[in-house]
Amino acid sequence: MNSTFQWISDWFKAYCDGDWEHEHQIKVYTVSNPGWCVEIDLNETGLSEIQLTGEDSDISDQDWFFYHVRDSKFVASGDLSKLDFLLKKFRKIVENHS
Repeated sequence: MNSTFQWISDWFKAYCDGDWEHEHQIKVYTVSNPGWCVEIDLNETGLSEIQLTGEDSDISDQDWFFYHVRDSKFVASGDLSKLDFLLKKFRKIVENHS
């Protein structure tokens, strides 16, 4: 099985056609909680119409996350240990809706 990072790179590459990638992006950045935020634009993909409440968990300041899909965007955030976890949640959504 591909690593999560390789998989997401391949997913993005599959949509790159010389135009799509100019308007649609994957953003991964840090937040001050501290933690990670992931935003993935789903416009003009097979996922652009889905709405998903997702999950959220707030066990402690060092153990938290949330994710959802709305308005053609996957948005997720989590503590410093959750980046791979959040990207795997996106992968599972893609695989479940393919």
